[in-house]
Amino acid sequence: MPFLKKRPWIAMALVVACICMWGCGLLDDEERFVVDKNRTNGYLVAIIDDSLAIMQNRRGWELWDDDCNPWEYCDKGTMNPGIFLVNYRKKQSPLWGDTVEGRISVVDGYFHDSSALFSNIDGEFGFWRIGEKPRVVRKWNCEAPCECNCGKYGRPWIGGNVLLKMELRECPVAVLDTATGIVKKLEFTGEYAWLDGCDDITYIDGEAVCLKALYDEKRYGIYEYGKDGLMDSLIWDDASWSIYTENVLEIRGNMFTIKHPTKMIDGKPNPLNGTFIHYLKPLGTPDSPVRIEYNNFIDSMGVSIGYSSEDLIVTK
Repeated sequence: MPFLKKRPWIAMALVVACICMWGCGLLDDEERFVVDKNRTNGYLVAIIDDSLAIMQNRRGWELWDDDCNPWEYCDKGTMNPGIFLVNYRKKQSPLWGDTVEGRISVVDGYFHDSSALFSNIDGEFGFWRIGEKPRVVRKWNCEAPCECNCGKYGRPWIGGNVLLKMELRECPVAVLDTATGIVKKLEFTGEYAWLDGCDDITYIDGEAVCLKALYDEKRYGIYEYGKDGLMDSLIWDDASWSIYTENVLEIRGNMFTIKHPTKMIDGKPNPLNGTFIHYLKPLGTPDSPVRIEYNNFIDSMGVSIGYSSEDLIVTK
């Protein structure tokens, strides 16, 4: 790097920066692959029932070489993931937990048959069942306009398949055929026309379920539809969402969350202000509601339960 010889103060700054970044190799000829010593804190994958959830954590890594500089990473990612079965109402050691080597990504929001969904760097998908090691199924193959690297979260779907929320305007929702590995855009036409306009969709207890938010001047809530029409509703009076509010509903496994309005119609604070866990099928609010905030679970008494990296231990 000849320009450094003319600017020794820059060279010194880069050396200091590399020391702070665990020896990124900026001034060396060799590459440096650095793995974080500590694992991340736990963050939510899916909610199983009124007290149990699946959380995951992992280690970060960074790859530095001669071309990197102290203002940007050459390459980075995560590895050595773990999933853990935890009680979100009472802080305790995980009921089960395990980690694996390598780089796989657990898909948010999916839980079915005691399993989480994952993908790996070889373009394969598989299922990680509680009590077992991850099981690779096969490579997946995305049909245009869908792209396999644009998945956001997953939901169980008909026939053992997986519904994938994508981050592409041309392919907002897709179906992963677990028998073939083909990922195809879900068209809301024909037998699936009734799913058009849903805020979230899943397959539970043998039927497809659609959730739609209710926006009204004096009330708010959720409508739950099946293929034969309206199945259930959960409505709150004297408060409302703004018509500009987005992403208020999210299915997380066997339960779902609602982002409640901040205030009532009269301006007083909403008792359910925040993102709360609710029953999915049938719709309902637990007698002792739990709020989620930054992957912490907060009960009706204000007690916060979170799982740090130190809390999430292997218990297989």
